[in-house]
Amino acid sequence: MNKSYYSILMSQTTTNLGFSLYTMSVILFLHHLTHSTFLTSLVTLVSILARMLGSALLPMFLNKMNFKFLLLLSQVAQFIFLTGLFFLFHEDYSLTVIILTFAIILLVSFFNGWFSPLKTTIISVIVPPENRVRANSLLSTVDQTFQFVGWSFGGLLLAFLGKGTTLMITLSLIVFSILSLMFIQITHRRPHTLKNESAIESLIIGWKYLFKDKKLKVLMMMDLIESWTGMIWIGAISLAFVQEALDKGETWWGYINGAYYLGSMVGGFVIYRMSIKLRKKLLLFMLVGATSFGLLTLVYGFMSNPFIAIVLVLFMGPSYILRDLCQETIFQNATDEHTLTKIMAARSTLVQFIFLLAIIGTGAIADTYGVRLVYISAGILLLISVLYGISRLLFQYQNHNFNKKINY
Repeated sequence: MNKSYYSILMSQTTTNLGFSLYTMSVILFLHHLTHSTFLTSLVTLVSILARMLGSALLPMFLNKMNFKFLLLLSQVAQFIFLTGLFFLFHEDYSLTVIILTFAIILLVSFFNGWFSPLKTTIISVIVPPENRVRANSLLSTVDQTFQFVGWSFGGLLLAFLGKGTTLMITLSLIVFSILSLMFIQITHRRPHTLKNESAIESLIIGWKYLFKDKKLKVLMMMDLIESWTGMIWIGAISLAFVQEALDKGETWWGYINGAYYLGSMVGGFVIYRMSIKLRKKLLLFMLVGATSFGLLTLVYGFMSNPFIAIVLVLFMGPSYILRDLCQETIFQNATDEHTLTKIMAARSTLVQFIFLLAIIGTGAIADTYGVRLVYISAGILLLISVLYGISRLLFQYQNHNFNKKINY
């Protein structure tokens, strides 16, 4: 791996660690300020909507700015707005303070929505195809490790240092991220693709490519089905399952979350070690990961023994990471970097929209039919996604269409 790769690795790690600390800080601030569960719950809703909007509008800026500048711009903008939030932390309750706080949440999340599509594209530019599985797996392993640290020990930081100091740590992490990005060196292979393309064309080209290209359309449809099942890790849902189905308390809720992150870290490391074998059969291993994740989720939904449940969750992590990393690498291998950014932006928008609908609908399902049905239905949906993928992708493979652009 080259210096540019390790720069994006450090930037992603510090950005996501800082974002987890910022999220916990702002939720605590709003809770202490308003004592309203409804208002604090809006933080997640506003963040998702803003990230969705940021991803959707990102292609408009690609004609005028390069990837590195856009990534730096997103980080600098987040730093500026979070600095404003730091000063708000010292204000007393008022309607103006609440409105400004949510405005900052919206703007920070808007620019945060740029990071993932740009990161995926930059990796495709600076890492040759034969090393992309290894590069993606190392990124995932380090990221999962630091997110585990952030969400696990963020509460302790808030308890001992307070929300202001914790937010200062976030600001320091973003500064480190910005400095890391300075060392990225990108050579654009096809700069001419930026010419003669209007803002509207920039917005829609990614969507056109997703749903006209037969290969990517199948992967995107699988992604949309699987995105609905992401709601099983919403805090309120996973806690309800631990309490109602496993008959345990908050401590075991922490064990379950920790087991998933631990499994993801181990899975990322194993994939890193097996990258040479995986890159030759990305499609096969993607389907293996998706199938095992679906089966484990389905069995977990019927589980009452907490010890077996935690083992199942431990194995869910590697399964999900295997599926996710293989799919991301397939997207990276599909086209040039300029089209890829627009594709990933459209994909991110759709995935977050489906996840938002899942958040809204899952609570009603859990309240009406019980939280077990949430996990059972998620497992069934995941397996339906796999069956759809197998049927469509094998059909394309038999017709010799799948291998034209995508290295599976």
